[in-house]
Amino acid sequence: MSEQLEARGMALLVEDEPFVAMVARQILEDEGFHVSHANTGAGALSVLEAGPQELVLAVVDIGLPDMSGDALVQQITAFRPDLPVMIASGYGADELLQRFPSGGRTALLPKPYDTAALRSALRTLGFSVEA
Repeated sequence: MSEQLEARGMALLVEDEPFVAMVARQILEDEGFHVSHANTGAGALSVLEAGPQELVLAVVDIGLPDMSGDALVQQITAFRPDLPVMIASGYGADELLQRFPSGGRTALLPKPYDTAALRSALRTLGFSVEA
């Protein structure tokens, strides 16, 4: 398993709801990612600035207490345009698709989500995961 962990790299999880963050962290760790968690946009930007080359994935909740997830995603992609970003939100999928085109470097993850949905979003971003 340690070889898989090294191969995956660091995922930045930006989620302010403790239970959702706990579940998402566990799923990402089960998939072999090291997880750095931030519960605010400012915290996420600090992580990004401290070690941007270590990040291989960002999972961003749209509803954050200090800034909109939209603005955070824009800042992340401006700083690291190559970084795959998974956008998690309780908004309807249609609304998310209008705001953030899916595919390529962006995947949508409508909330509430489970292991299968998160794994599907990882596959959309090109990560190899089991079904």
